Amino acid sequence: MKTIREQIIERIIAELESITPANGYHNYIGIGNVYRQESVIEKNTIPAMSVWEMSESRERNKYGGTVRVLIIKVEAIVQVHGNKHPATVSNELLADIETALIIGREAANLDELIDDIQDIAAEIALMPADNEFYPDDLSNNTPDIVPLPIVDRQLAGASIDFEISYTTAWGDPYTVSQ
Repeated sequence: MKTIREQIIERIIAELESITPANGYHNYIGIGNVYRQESVIEKNTIPAMSVWEMSESRERNKYGGTVRVLIIKVEAIVQVHGNKHPATVSNELLADIETALIIGREAANLDELIDDIQDIAAEIALMPADNEFYPDDLSNNTPDIVPLPIVDRQLAGASIDFEISYTTAWGDPYTVSQ
């Protein structure tokens, strides 16, 4: 038996794998390209997404259940096609992720497990121009930042945080409650 939290993460991953132009999205992620707790931006895996479980707060409700608020981060990287600017593709990527998890949650049957989902923070990925996070010359303490092209490829990256509220029976992370 899987915990409600585990079921939520599995359904989120499945819904993110549905991000393809054929399904009405701007970008292609597809089946097998969504990872868990792995940095796809640092690995330079393309196209790819990763779901990070950041933190979870818990509080008892008046019905005796445990209201849980899980924060997840979805990190993604895709190749830029055509004459689009990487920042434009990054913004489309943010929109794809938000649409998949907020609008597509019904398709993923998330509503039977969660009380609410909301995007709470987002950013497009930027990296130092020399593709190093820590340049050798820190004299000005500010590396030159440019939108991702990495290893002569035009890439776009983005990350978005979600707050997911769900309720379980008190002391029982396997059972949905009010």
